[in-house]
Amino acid sequence: MGISGNWEHRRVEAVSRMGEIDRRTFVKLSGASAAALILGFGPFTERAWAAPRFSDYPFKLSVASGDPAPDGVVLWTRLAPDPSNGGGMPDKKVPVQWQVANDEGFASVVREGTEFARPELAHSVHVEVGG
Repeated sequence: MGISGNWEHRRVEAVSRMGEIDRRTFVKLSGASAAALILGFGPFTERAWAAPRFSDYPFKLSVASGDPAPDGVVLWTRLAPDPSNGGGMPDKKVPVQWQVANDEGFASVVREGTEFARPELAHSVHVEVGG
């Protein structure tokens, strides 16, 4: 029994079509993805507490630094206006702005950024500052 035909041509043709989509499908997927990002739905969007108002001072557990190295340090804190009663934070992520300066008055800021305090991490923040 023999097999005949141009199998190399068929293999190349099948492989070249893999991953192809038509224009209509592309437009639908692009529009749905853009709408999800704009409207705040989908796997890459999360709800954040944009303008947080705390019932009390949120840094009652202080701010710590550690793991010093010649080129960096680790900063850590936990937002907890009511640490004795579970922390007192809502079930939303909260942006926390941080800065490192050369002087106590923060006139010479050398590093800064924003990190999120997330409810699944008990609203703790861990920043590895380099440089």
